Amino acid sequence: MHSDFHQVSFYQRLTDNCSRLLKVVIAFLYLPFDSVRCILLRLLGYPVSARFVALMYHSVKSDEREQFTHQMDLLVRLANPVSGDFAGRNDCRSQNFVAVTFDDAYQSVLENALPILLEKKIPVTLFVPTNSLGTRPGWITNERHRDAAERLLTSDELRFVQQTGGLIGSHSVTHRPLTELSRPEALAELTESRQVLEKILGRNVDSFALPYGAANADVLRLAAKAGYQRVYLSEPVNSRAGIDGPVYGRIGVSPSDWALEYRLKVLGAYQWLPVGIAIKRRIVNVLRKAA
Repeated sequence: MHSDFHQVSFYQRLTDNCSRLLKVVIAFLYLPFDSVRCILLRLLGYPVSARFVALMYHSVKSDEREQFTHQMDLLVRLANPVSGDFAGRNDCRSQNFVAVTFDDAYQSVLENALPILLEKKIPVTLFVPTNSLGTRPGWITNERHRDAAERLLTSDELRFVQQTGGLIGSHSVTHRPLTELSRPEALAELTESRQVLEKILGRNVDSFALPYGAANADVLRLAAKAGYQRVYLSEPVNSRAGIDGPVYGRIGVSPSDWALEYRLKVLGAYQWLPVGIAIKRRIVNVLRKAA
């Protein structure tokens, strides 16, 4: 059984790496296409916003500080770091704008990421599930998950992050996917988490990151009803700032990302991903029906 487990792990890693490599290749091809598209639109007189990319981290372990530092050095060279409430600029010739966001507000972010971000003057945005402040993430049931032993920040620590210039947004109350809840439950997750954070921080909280990126039209309407001005997904939707109104995409990143992989993500080359996912789903559905 031990041998079988390692064999499965090997094939899983191989599959994952092949998938990552394919995405890198597609992203590498997409980037010049998007640049040419921007130039053509400008020549035709159409307004094109500057490229805006939101990076979605979760944690930075102590042994990942060096990798994270290299990533932030690269980010500063390639883009203009901005906060998660960036309003956008209508000029596609401008430098790329990139926001560094963290879901779940883990202690490792405060200990290992924040000092680096402050040193390099990179704004940070944290999205917090309020029911787990100061405790471990109860939604993670797999003990082997990389963040299973993490602790969420306390109220005092959130205030400290805000005092250093960090932006705090909501990540619901219990970190449940809102699409699986009733409308009253989903609205409660949206409103109560916002109220808790506003009481802690003494300021308006109008940004929300969807747990697991789970969203539909009804959830987005409820988010607007709860008073959120900006809602973040967990996948890209468009690389141009302001083009999607209150709904913004993000691309998942990790300190373990390959250097080229990370560079392409910062440059907005993964904005093709939702289209790729939709095509993949259609192919899978066709194959299932054929079987």
